[in-house]
This record gives sequence, C-alpha cells and structure tokens, in this order.
Amino acid sequence: MTNRDLAYAWKYHNATKHSYASIRTNPHRLDWENKPLEYKIYPTLELTNLPHEARPTFVSALSVIANTEAFLAAEAALDLDTLTQILFLSA
Repeated sequence: MTNRDLAYAWKYHNATKHSYASIRTNPHRLDWENKPLEYKIYPTLELTNLPHEARPTFVSALSVIANTEAFLAAEAALDLDTLTQILFLSA
C-alpha cells in the first residue's frame, strides 16, 4: 500500500461516511456553550515570565533558510532568551 493508492482511501471513506438516513434521523446540533478552555493549564508548574523584547537578528530569513546545516550544527543550548527569540520570530 502506498500513499497514492486511492482504493484504500475510498474504502475507508465509504465505510465511515454518514448515510442520508443517519443524518435525518439523528440531527446533530452544535452546543455553543460547551467549549474547551482556550489555554492549557498546568497547576503544578512554576510560572516563567519571558522577556518582553526580542533582540535583533541582523540576518535575513532567506539566508537562514538557505543555510540550515550551520544552524543545526551549532547545537546551541535553548535558554530563555533563545526561546523568546524563537517564539517572537515565529509569531
């Protein structure tokens, strides 16, 4: 079986899809009041504040993408400033 073999996908689709009768006899309605929490809460972990400003990189995004081997070989430790930088630049 390969990813391009559509026979398995169609077999699964046809075995798991709703029928006309199943939709008409048991209509599903959204419960707008039943929502999950917006953020995951970890009550046992200590809160860590991130720095409010990220440092300038002075490197273009395309040059970093073109040279990923050097970045992976650096094996830099992931400290709080580096984590802040990653989160800031990926937002």
